[in-house]
Amino acid sequence: MAAQTPIPFRRIISPAGELRIELCSAFRAGAVKLPELEPRRLRYALGSSIADLKIPYEITADAVRIVTFGAVQLAVMLVARHKDVLPRGEFDRFLMDERFGALPSIPETLTGQSTHPDIRTAAELAPRAHPALTGGVMAAWLGPGGGGRSLVALVIEKLRTAIGEMAACNGREETPTLIALMLGSLLPKVEAALAAVPLSHPTDRMIRGAAACGVYLALRLGLERALRDTRLPAAVAMRMEAPINPTVLLGGRGGVVQSGATLFGGELTVGIPFFEEMSSRMAAGASADAIQAHLAQLLAADREVSRKVEATAALSLLRERFIGAATLGDQGFLPRDLATLFRDLVMYPAKLQALLDDEKARKRLCKELPGRVQNARPRVTGALQTVVEALTGFNPKSPSAALGMSREEALRVYARSAIALLCDLWLDRALLPARRALDPRTGTEAEGGNAAEYEAGRLYRISTQSAPLLRDRVVAQVGHLFADVKDFTRRTSLVGQAAIGDLLRREFYAPVIAAAKRHYAGFSVLPDKGGIQLNNLLGDAISLSGTITGLVALATELRRHLQSYERRLAREISRDEVARAVQAIEAEYTAKLLTAPPQLQPKIAAEKEQALARARGEGLEAGVFISYGPAPIVITISDELFGQSRVAIAEKINESARGTARSAGARALADAELAAERARLGDPNLQHPFSVFVGAPLPLNVAPAIEQQVRSALARGDVAGARRTLENAITQALEQAARPDPDSPGDIYNNGIALSEEALLGFQQEIGPERVFRGVEVHPASLHEAIRRRFFFPDRPLRLIAAFSPEGALKELFRYAGRVMFKGFERQGGIRIWELVSETLAGQLIQQYHAAAWFRVPAPKGASAGTG
Repeated sequence: MAAQTPIPFRRIISPAGELRIELCSAFRAGAVKLPELEPRRLRYALGSSIADLKIPYEITADAVRIVTFGAVQLAVMLVARHKDVLPRGEFDRFLMDERFGALPSIPETLTGQSTHPDIRTAAELAPRAHPALTGGVMAAWLGPGGGGRSLVALVIEKLRTAIGEMAACNGREETPTLIALMLGSLLPKVEAALAAVPLSHPTDRMIRGAAACGVYLALRLGLERALRDTRLPAAVAMRMEAPINPTVLLGGRGGVVQSGATLFGGELTVGIPFFEEMSSRMAAGASADAIQAHLAQLLAADREVSRKVEATAALSLLRERFIGAATLGDQGFLPRDLATLFRDLVMYPAKLQALLDDEKARKRLCKELPGRVQNARPRVTGALQTVVEALTGFNPKSPSAALGMSREEALRVYARSAIALLCDLWLDRALLPARRALDPRTGTEAEGGNAAEYEAGRLYRISTQSAPLLRDRVVAQVGHLFADVKDFTRRTSLVGQAAIGDLLRREFYAPVIAAAKRHYAGFSVLPDKGGIQLNNLLGDAISLSGTITGLVALATELRRHLQSYERRLAREISRDEVARAVQAIEAEYTAKLLTAPPQLQPKIAAEKEQALARARGEGLEAGVFISYGPAPIVITISDELFGQSRVAIAEKINESARGTARSAGARALADAELAAERARLGDPNLQHPFSVFVGAPLPLNVAPAIEQQVRSALARGDVAGARRTLENAITQALEQAARPDPDSPGDIYNNGIALSEEALLGFQQEIGPERVFRGVEVHPASLHEAIRRRFFFPDRPLRLIAAFSPEGALKELFRYAGRVMFKGFERQGGIRIWELVSETLAGQLIQQYHAAAWFRVPAPKGASAGTG
């Protein structure tokens, strides 16, 4: 790839005119693509398509100030330079502002006196961009102590950083273009800052226009310096150039006309004649050259407009000759008063026009000039001779003739400048889709503000610091706890809604929040700082995120609170209320049993017993689930009516909520096995040892086509035919069920503390050397008789993870429950679930009879603390 040569200013017409035409033409012809922000190519973005794409970014206040204050400082320096022609006291008011008490020294010269080649170039271009923008002011502003110096440095630093970050991602993201678009978003702020500078009419437009042109030159200088010695393709350089839009700085099309700017060529005193027609031709695809030629023809056909346009074009071209003469004066080749005269004629178009309108003054000046400069160098006499020839031959009826141009040529010169402005307007509109994707952030959108979002790699940032524009995303892995107490709140019919609300507050929310606060460590500000953060209170559930070790400890405390809560809830309900509830349930289920077919009566009877237990306050259930994954994104939404809302968003929060489900089908098989064992032993007190069940009913799925055949047969009254059709499908399903996968995913019934295998691994990693882990696989038959006498264990091995202190005390005991398929998480193929059983009676008995022996067995050499 060839080295990229920065796009030069075209001094044939203007500093910017030809450049904007070239950019517009390249984009419109398809030779170069407009900036396209594709989500798949961006390192960070919100939204999955271009239509809803949002790129969050921040330009810090100090960076904004460098640009806006630099612009205002330039305006004040211009006021100082032109104070002799401004209303009395115009400059003095700025002396009372401490920001402008020490402005850089402002020379009277039209040209800039600097040894730096880039500053000299910018100073040379300055008076060609706006008559009032002298090279002396421009050079001083870009030099030591000037705001332009900081502005250029900011642009260079950020664009070079962007070029480096583009290379680091192998060109996937066109970071320089993205940052150029963000810098372009500052242009309206600059225009607003200049509009706020207190200036008197009518010179306010002149000063603001000149300052806007100076800011544009500084931005372009920064862009050129950033591109220097790089190997970026020309197309990327052009896309970086496009957002630096001078028309926006000048306040739009009207601002360009009113400011007296010559940035696009000559002063556009009549704007863009026939603007609507020219815009239509551009929209239809006509080239810039073709539109220019057509505009020149229209100008020639309109006598009044062509006269004004010719005079304007001639005046602009005549200024170029006076710039050459004034430059010689700055270099000391002309008498001081003559040098001052030439500078004034360049800086103030009204003075030049007055000279042209005063034939006597013109002739007197032409007569005096040769005698004022004697024994001068040839280039001095040559420059003065061109001025004399132009002034001598000037004719108000044909102003271009004195410059060696026909009227048609003068009209083409003006048309070219007008088309340059038209192209700049087109570029501004063409970039709207890309600009809409930029999402400036104030810091109120997410908890922790922009600092936290930037540190997390979720925010592009332009600042005065030498820092990455976008940090690498370090996704903090945290635990997510969800606790569900729906079984408790179902009893509101017994104690009343207000009473249950007060009970929830006293016995659930307050204790849980108090326990969580003991682990709080500023998690909301820095996601990697640790601690526990409350996400949401959801009526009868609570969600928290934080360190996995803290959440495991909190889950244990929470289960204790829930058990205490169950006892308190029972005391809140009077015996009369319980009796009425029991009576209503008896009546309801008696009616159901009388009308139910015999095969459904056992199921209804079981439901009745469960409902009666709940009504009596027996067996109330609540589940806690802990998942593990990226820290939540917390957003805040403020509304004048509804106040401030806080929302935590994380996929793993959804997983933890699903983990508290209590699916009857998940424990149906376990309950059936327990009932059979009770009957076999004649022991109704035999219990499940654990509270988390994973399973699913026997799947007998019927294909849709078979189902349709069965329904058709039944519709015809052909029950035997429907039975025969189902036989094959049922046979296949039974054969598949006869070969079950012992770890096939099912549903969950959570009445305890469950956590995903990811969370268990995270716990092992986070707690580190504070625990010694032992993986144990034990058959229930080998458990102590005291355990087997109380609890029923299915005839399959138990997989356990025992977590000991270094001294050998069992701290946590986890049991593998099975693999669960949560709705919405099917693509993961199921999630392995473990139950924390340390606090259960079965867990305590296992600790009493077996833990010491397990601790004495060393872990296999080289084994990790994984779950196996």
